[in-house]
Formats: sequence, structure tokens, C-alpha cells
Amino acid sequence: MIAKYACFLFIFSTIVIFAQNTVIEGKYYNSTRGEPIYMPIGKISFADKVIDFKQGIPNASKDFTDPMQSLGEPNYIHYKVARYVSLGCGGQLTLEFTDNGFVDMEGPDLYVWEVGPSVESFQFEISKDGENWVDLGIIEGGKSFIDIAPVVNDIRDIFYFVRITDKKEICTGNTPGADIDAVGTISGVLKINLSADVLFDTAKFNLKEKSKQAIDSLAYQIEKVGMAEIIIEGHTDSDGNALYNLRLSEQRAKSVLRKLKAKLNDKGTYEFNSIAFGLTKPRATNDTEEGKQLNRRVEVIVKPHRDFYKKEELD
Repeated sequence: MIAKYACFLFIFSTIVIFAQNTVIEGKYYNSTRGEPIYMPIGKISFADKVIDFKQGIPNASKDFTDPMQSLGEPNYIHYKVARYVSLGCGGQLTLEFTDNGFVDMEGPDLYVWEVGPSVESFQFEISKDGENWVDLGIIEGGKSFIDIAPVVNDIRDIFYFVRITDKKEICTGNTPGADIDAVGTISGVLKINLSADVLFDTAKFNLKEKSKQAIDSLAYQIEKVGMAEIIIEGHTDSDGNALYNLRLSEQRAKSVLRKLKAKLNDKGTYEFNSIAFGLTKPRATNDTEEGKQLNRRVEVIVKPHRDFYKKEELD
């Protein structure tokens, strides 16, 4: 079994877009103190979506209240330049990682770029589903390395949401409350969902010709890992009975497994496994056609060897 610090998972949202626009490449970023922080998956590491933003009272000047400034790579240059969001006194910001997530590894798992001239503490919570939250307590601003180990019961757990709440320490000036530039995953997780409609005809499990581009793109990315355990999960919508869907998801997962195994045969050292979930883990409602389409999918999980996480030497 691969140790917990080797637990790196890929679950791709749209494989063609991923392959064209994203490179799995480690990168160093400067912390708020100027020290280098190594992100093994580079620019993919950062929060992608604002789920909720509640401004505190008093709130910040309008220029500093755009929560979108907390997404993506850190780009803070000066406290007078609105490249960050101020939470306001007691404000709260909830973010989601959509093309990545984080697991518990050895050492810190996240870093929060809390910026500006003042050091402002915040409460930090994490969630797997955006509904059930786990509290990691008070994080001191400016020293925002976060290790999630104290609250993780299962090292296989993957988290996709963070919630930051200002602790009301500094409530004056144009930017009261914690100032957030970015949130990044050191224990980076990538999640790749392959749409079943791209891979298979209705109710079939043999890969169709049009699936070649998606599978080729996926194999190309996995090659970069070199040594890994690869798990392929099959999922369906709710049409048909549970036993039928379980069997269909099993056959589809194995079809993808066989194709990937052939593609990666001489590209590295890989261990392959498949799991069938049928209709038991929907991503969306089965009451609409759009929801059903999201639920018909194959998820590819890649757990690289621990050497993948070794820091590259700085020039």
C-alpha cells in the first residue's frame, strides 16, 4: 500500500480542455514572507470557485470586496492595489477546488496567502462536500501553512472546500479583516471525470472511436507521474435497476482500464484496479437529463509514488 504522503489523485473534469490548457508541473511560489513554497501540481493547485462571501461589518472599501480576487495563483503586489479580497470585520469566504482538491500528506497540506501590511488571524474549516465542515481552529495570518492531519480520520479522504472566517482583530481602515489573495494545495489532488457519453454509446460498454482523444490525453498526463497506482471507477445514472447499473459501471470501468493499461504499457510502472459504483454516487440530481449526463461517468484516480512530491531544486 502506498504511504499517505504518496496519495495524489487525479480526477479530470473535461479531459480535452485539461490536456490543452493544463500542465502537471511543480512550481515554486513566494509566501507572504517571501519564502519559497513548492506546489507539486503548480498552477492547478489553487481554489477555482467562490461558493459564498459574507462581508463583515465594517466592510472594506468597494475596490477590495471582490471575492474573485482570491481565486487562482497569488498575484499580490501592494496593499493599495486591489488584487486581493478583504473579508471585513468578521467576514466569511467559502471557496471550492473544482479541478483539484487536497488530501492529508506528511507536513502542511495547504497555504493561505493572507496579505497586506497587517497580520490578521482567521478561523479555517475544510469540507469534502461543502455541507459538513471540520474546524482546524485559528490560523495566524502571515504564517498560513495548514496541516489537516489533526482532523482527518481516513487518509483516503479528499477535501474540495475551504471556509475562512475573520476573527475581528483589526476592524479599522480601508481593508478591515483578513485579506486573502489565494489558497493553494500543497497536497494537491486532481480529479478527472470522463463523461460516459463521450466514451460509450447508450447502454454499451465498448469504447467508441470518438473516445480515442480523451483516452490519449489522459494517458499523456499519467505518463508524467511515472510510477503510480491507477484506480478506475465506474458510475451510472438511475435509469434501470441497481444490479443492472452496477454491472454496466463495472464493464465500463474495465474497458477504460484495459485501454489505459495498453497505452501505458511501456511508459512507467503502474498498478491498475477498477471499482464499480453503479448509481450509488451521483454528482447531480437524476431528475433532469443534464443531471443524469453528469452522473454517467468514469473517474480515474492516480496515486503516484512518493517521489513525485519531492521538491525540485531552485536554480
